[in-house]
Amino acid sequence: MSELKNLIATAKEKGSFPTLMMAAEKLKLVSKYSNEGPFTIFAPVESAFEPIPDDVIDESFDDHDYLLGIINYHIVEGRYTTKDLEGLTELETISGNKLKITVKDGIKVDTANIIEADIECSNGIIHAIDEILIP
Repeated sequence: MSELKNLIATAKEKGSFPTLMMAAEKLKLVSKYSNEGPFTIFAPVESAFEPIPDDVIDESFDDHDYLLGIINYHIVEGRYTTKDLEGLTELETISGNKLKITVKDGIKVDTANIIEADIECSNGIIHAIDEILIP
């Protein structure tokens, strides 16, 4: 088995999260999520951004505080596998808000479905989700 990479390197290598990676770079979070942890990231895949008009995404990227609030709502301190999530009803994000966890025909985080689970990283875990989480 190859050595695990950090959250950022793994997410980049997967290629499923280009808009999320752009946001991490814009907010200067690459170093933090490369070196600190453990964190669990609920990462929206690229198709999650498709319903949002480009100008709305551009405006969000120009509002540092708003963008940081959205990103921080997708991140939880600690490493939570799907097995861990199955026993929970909520998780507190690093923004201080709570994510609702439901288990029925898979695992939902708020309204998003986990579509690729338990992507192991050296400093945490990524779960790919099909929607953007909004606090």
